[in-house]
Amino acid sequence: MKTAELIAVGDVSLVCPNGHDPFEHVGRYLRAGDILFGNLETALSDAGVAVEKEVALGVSPRQAEYLKRAGFDVVSIANNHILDYGSRGLSQTLAALREHGIRFVGAGDASSPQEHEIIERNGLRVGFLAYWDNGAPALPDGAFVNRIDRPMILEQVHSLKRQCDTVAVSLHWGIEYVYYPSPRQIELARDLIRNGAALVLGHHPHVVQGIERLGNGLIAYSLGSFQFEPRREEARQSFVLRARISARGVERYKLIPTQISDADRPRFTRAGDRRETLRFVERLSAPIGEGRVTEKWWFEQAAPIYLRASLRAWITRVRKYGVRHLMQFMRWLVARFTIRCYLGYLRTLVGQHE
Repeated sequence: MKTAELIAVGDVSLVCPNGHDPFEHVGRYLRAGDILFGNLETALSDAGVAVEKEVALGVSPRQAEYLKRAGFDVVSIANNHILDYGSRGLSQTLAALREHGIRFVGAGDASSPQEHEIIERNGLRVGFLAYWDNGAPALPDGAFVNRIDRPMILEQVHSLKRQCDTVAVSLHWGIEYVYYPSPRQIELARDLIRNGAALVLGHHPHVVQGIERLGNGLIAYSLGSFQFEPRREEARQSFVLRARISARGVERYKLIPTQISDADRPRFTRAGDRRETLRFVERLSAPIGEGRVTEKWWFEQAAPIYLRASLRAWITRVRKYGVRHLMQFMRWLVARFTIRCYLGYLRTLVGQHE
């Protein structure tokens, strides 16, 4: 049977102090597979104008050389930073990736109408799709970013499966620094596996989340930040996913824990820490497999983290950009999701005092 070794990693920013190669300590392993996939969480731009937000990410297009050197074959650019430098930033990003022979999925412009990629290795044709689930700014003319829309994704998975042997779907979703996917995320991921996807690869929370095996499919709800400035200590922890895939799905897989160093470069963790990380992922996976992630439970887990981080971000934006962002902040305060978080947070406070 035709098989290929797929290596998948989490969020990549390419920001590295002092001009170091961000993948210096892990590059040899990354190049050992047949296909290397990651989430490129930055614009490759030195010409665009940064959008008004708490954090806009952009590096020189020359930094794409590091992706090539590490062996990346395909990256998702369906995320909340691909448009941080507007249409010029997007165009530069796409040009830099093409120049270095790196394919991309999930976003593009008029020059890249195809919304999927197929990579063939060892006679096995592997299809890639990517989507995001965050609030988007107005799109530049001709640009697209694939949004998470269940009927559309299922239709595209079915269509792509007819063109290749196996399909991997990248989803940029969830809440930053929250260790659990929501019930809606779990339901969608399982639907994708049941409808023909072999792999679901999650990004955005910047922390690792659980793993779920479903038949011959595999769901990694969040791979964490792989090469990314950790704004919290818990965001230093990540893992590399190595999966042997075939037309039947995922034959076997392995998690290789990594740690982001002080220079924002990933290193493989030592044996003792590695075992602890794997046990931690098992603990995170248990509520998912046991069906304990209900709406009520999830909002209680997510609310304290989400509300604190969002308030900090809104205060930063209002101070930097003024009244326009103040009005947006006021709308956020009374949004339905925010109100559900208030209620979840109140339940956690009541529970602490019982």
